[in-house]
Amino acid sequence: MELIYPAGIIILGCVALLLFLQWKNLSRPPCIRGWIPWFGAGFEIGKAPLEFIEKARIKYGPIFTVFAVGKRMTFVTEEEGINVFLKSKEVNFKLAVQSPIYHTASIPNNVFFTMHEKLHTMMKGKLGTSNVYRLTGQLTEELHEQLENLGLHGTMDLSNLVRHLLYPVTVNVLFKKGLFPTNAKKISEFRQHFQVYDEGFEHGSQMPECLLRNWSKSKTWLLALLEKNMPDIKAYKSAKDHSMTVVQAMMNIIEMEKNEQNQPNYGLLLLWAALSNAVPVTFWTIAFVLSHPNIYRTIMEDISSVFGAAELHCSFW
Repeated sequence: MELIYPAGIIILGCVALLLFLQWKNLSRPPCIRGWIPWFGAGFEIGKAPLEFIEKARIKYGPIFTVFAVGKRMTFVTEEEGINVFLKSKEVNFKLAVQSPIYHTASIPNNVFFTMHEKLHTMMKGKLGTSNVYRLTGQLTEELHEQLENLGLHGTMDLSNLVRHLLYPVTVNVLFKKGLFPTNAKKISEFRQHFQVYDEGFEHGSQMPECLLRNWSKSKTWLLALLEKNMPDIKAYKSAKDHSMTVVQAMMNIIEMEKNEQNQPNYGLLLLWAALSNAVPVTFWTIAFVLSHPNIYRTIMEDISSVFGAAELHCSFW
């Protein structure tokens, strides 16, 4: 009896704990755990993430959780749920992005929390709606230069064309004129590494780099490129008005906080933020215009009214 009584207490305690956990989980989204401890569903989601997410949405509903590589990731796939999440007072942006920023740009936690407010304020001032017009002239010149280099005839995959145009324009405007390589081999190398880094960013923000060797290699290559060119970026002066570039303003703030060693890391984040959305937005905008002749014709007439009829012949579409 002395042994049966403690054993009964333990069993009842385990049953009570199990029932409590089940009751607690009733209010949570369904969780896909996989069968491997810690790694969870990492293998499945790593093979084809978009397909995995779509199948999970169909099976479990618009909100579900995936446990992979020691982390719980909850997916919200409907507009109503996303709006509720984004407007929640419980959401802390800095805490939410700190870990992904550490994984994708190797910026330590203490540096991120120290720099976040200052850099965020500077970016809003430089790139806010009231000041972004200051970049319009330079962007136009850079785009014209890239379009002229293409020539008047030829064909190219639209996705590659958008990258071909936006990569050098963005680098030259935000960092410094002439930073983007002009050698064909180096251009190809830059595009390859940035595309790998961009396409693997979501995985890289969550998973250990040892599981993403190609992505890690491209990240290291981009950081080395920026670190090598930081002195030239800092010394650069615009030929027109000697105004500061966005990166120079960012570097000044980082220097004031004695964190110069993290300048390439923040440069990498700025490069990714500038291009990651611009490329797909531009791609789909052009695709939409090309698929609607009336809209295309109206746009071309507007371009001609501003820049002259000659611009019609330089159009890449």
